[in-house]
Amino acid sequence: MVDLLKAPEEALNTLLGRKKPPQYATRLFQLRDIPSVMRSRLGWPVAAALMERWFNGSAYQMTPAVKGSVEGQRLSQLPAAQLDENTVSMAWALGFSRVQAALEQLRTNWASPAGIAQLKEHVDRQRLGRQQQCWRLGDLGLHAKILDNTCQVNYLVFGRLSDPLDDFYGAMGEAQMKVAASGVVVPMDNGKTTVKVDELAFYLRDSYDFNDGRSFISQPLGCWGFGRMECGIHTQFRVPIEETSVDESPESVQAYKYVIQNQDFRRWREKNNKGADFMIVSDVHRIKLAFPQTFSW
Repeated sequence: MVDLLKAPEEALNTLLGRKKPPQYATRLFQLRDIPSVMRSRLGWPVAAALMERWFNGSAYQMTPAVKGSVEGQRLSQLPAAQLDENTVSMAWALGFSRVQAALEQLRTNWASPAGIAQLKEHVDRQRLGRQQQCWRLGDLGLHAKILDNTCQVNYLVFGRLSDPLDDFYGAMGEAQMKVAASGVVVPMDNGKTTVKVDELAFYLRDSYDFNDGRSFISQPLGCWGFGRMECGIHTQFRVPIEETSVDESPESVQAYKYVIQNQDFRRWREKNNKGADFMIVSDVHRIKLAFPQTFSW
C-alpha cells in the first residue's frame, strides 16, 4: 500500500517503482589528486612537482638498463624526457637532517678501498697523452650527469620507511648520494702516479618509477585522500583512476582514504596512455678540502 502521508512526488515515485532521484553528485578522490594534496595539505612542493611530471609525461616504463645506468643508458646519455635535473636541489635536500648526516658520512668515508679503486680507474682512463705532465681530474663545475661518468668515486644509499613523513620522503624516499672528486694528477719518475684530491662534489641520484620488479606484492605507498596521508575507518583498497561521482554527502566522501600501491599508477598509465618514469639527478654541492688528500699507486 502506498503511504499517502509521503510528499506527493515521493508517493508517486514509490507507486510507479521509480528510483529516488540522487541528492548529491560528489566527486570521489582519485589517484591524480595526490600531487594536489602533497602541495596544499602537506606542504610538499618538490614531491608534488615530481609526481606531476610523471602524470604529465607520455607513457613510458623504465627499463632495468636505464635504472642501472649501464653503458649507452648513462645519465648523460638519456633524453630530456627520461631525466629530471632541475627539480631536486642540494640546497633543498640539505634542509633535512638525514641528508646532512648522509653527506657527512660520505665526506668522511669516501676514500674507502672501493673509492680509491674508482679514482684510479678514472685516472687510468683519462691519462692518455698526459703521461709526462700534471693535469687535473674532474671539473666540478659541470652538471652532475657529466661528473657521474668522469670523476664519481663513491656513493651512499640512505633513507628508511621509518623516516619522517616530509617533502624529502615524498620526493626521494630511499635515495643515493654520490660523491665526485677533483684533484691534480702528478706522474712520478718511478712510473707511479700521485693524485692530490682537493675538492669534492656531492649530488643525489634516484629513479622515479612505480615498478615492482619480480615481487608478487605491489609496494604500498600509504593511505591517501582529500585530507592527509593517513589511514582511517573508511579506508578502501582500490582508488579510482578516473573522474567518479557518487550520491553521498561531501562530508562523508571527505573521510574516504585509499591504500595506494605501485600497481595503481601502472593501471592509470595503461588507461590514460600517460605516466612517464624518469631518472632524477640533483645539482652539485661542492666542498673544498682544507688539506688535499694524497693517493699514490
